[in-house]
Amino acid sequence: MSFYDVIVVGGGPSGVSAAKSSALNNSKVLLLEKCPTIMANKPCGEASSQETLKTAGVKPTPQIVLRRAKALVFAPNMNSIEIDQIGYALNKSMLIQAIAEQAAEAGAHIKVREEVKEVGKASDGHMLVKTLHGEYKAKVVIGADGYNSTVAKCLGINEKSEPIPTVQYVMANCDLEYPDYVRFYLGNEIAPGGYAWIFPKDDRIAEVGIGVRGGPAKFYLDKFVKLFEKELKKAQIIDYRGAPVPIGGMIKQNVVDGAILVGDAAGTVIPLTGAGIHSSIAAGLIAGEVAAKASMEGNNSKHRLEEFNERYNEHWGERIKKSLKAMRSIEKLSDDDLNTLQKILNAEDILDLSNGFDLKKVALKLLKHPILATKLAKALL
Repeated sequence: MSFYDVIVVGGGPSGVSAAKSSALNNSKVLLLEKCPTIMANKPCGEASSQETLKTAGVKPTPQIVLRRAKALVFAPNMNSIEIDQIGYALNKSMLIQAIAEQAAEAGAHIKVREEVKEVGKASDGHMLVKTLHGEYKAKVVIGADGYNSTVAKCLGINEKSEPIPTVQYVMANCDLEYPDYVRFYLGNEIAPGGYAWIFPKDDRIAEVGIGVRGGPAKFYLDKFVKLFEKELKKAQIIDYRGAPVPIGGMIKQNVVDGAILVGDAAGTVIPLTGAGIHSSIAAGLIAGEVAAKASMEGNNSKHRLEEFNERYNEHWGERIKKSLKAMRSIEKLSDDDLNTLQKILNAEDILDLSNGFDLKKVALKLLKHPILATKLAKALL
């Protein structure tokens, strides 16, 4: 049986970041990934801010940043708000692999095709991790193994963040009208309880996806694709995947004796947008450092590991709570209300709402409108 200070389960953005951070903080680290490759196994729009790569400590190379893009947010009537802040259309797999490379350089041991089957506490107080191929011990386990986390199940953590079903096509041979913009489409007819998107990878390839609540996601995605017959008529689907995205905020019990949950397992996702790359990388980096220091101190208690929440909540936890509040308010609006909202808000307001920034400023603007003051502004305040 091999012994480690920290074992990270799951090789997504939060997992590789946790492994890197733990290794950089002088702990012996093992990263276990059940798939054959460290890559973006979950479907994702793969668009993010420039700050994401800065947080990750990864350079924006052409292999990772496929395109620099602005954004358009469309109301149900197809009027839009332009957000001229430049973001990145990513090759998410290359980003994850770049962080994994940094983790390996720092000394982390990485094993693929190593599915974890059982996690528990050994009699000596250490954590015992059993896989299909072996058994390992560690002082702290970091569960970064997705929405249906094995680590969470084994440790008796049954709470999950509310999911939204998402489906995405990667489509080739597109004739994109806005090749330099990522596009978001709102509306109860288009995507009830969520939104649809078109994110260009290059001039001819785009990710076209949808997240909905209250209806079959694929039905709404196919309906959405038909709306853009001119752009997508000759396009072919070369990748078709779906997954639940946790948009209900962070779970309450993401830390227990000997373990920290991060990423989709913990709900470290911005609710209104469903964006989780940046927030989960940040979670992994903090969790890795906390786990490393706790293991060196010989203290893997829940009380000691709660440092993760104290640090993460200072910035990200509050953003997630505010974005959830905005989502709960906006999801109740009719299409007419959303069309009115598009006329009132500007790009900065959209960024504040979606990212959980200054909700009060947006609410004060909406208080001047007789309908939205009641339906939205008071809820935001």
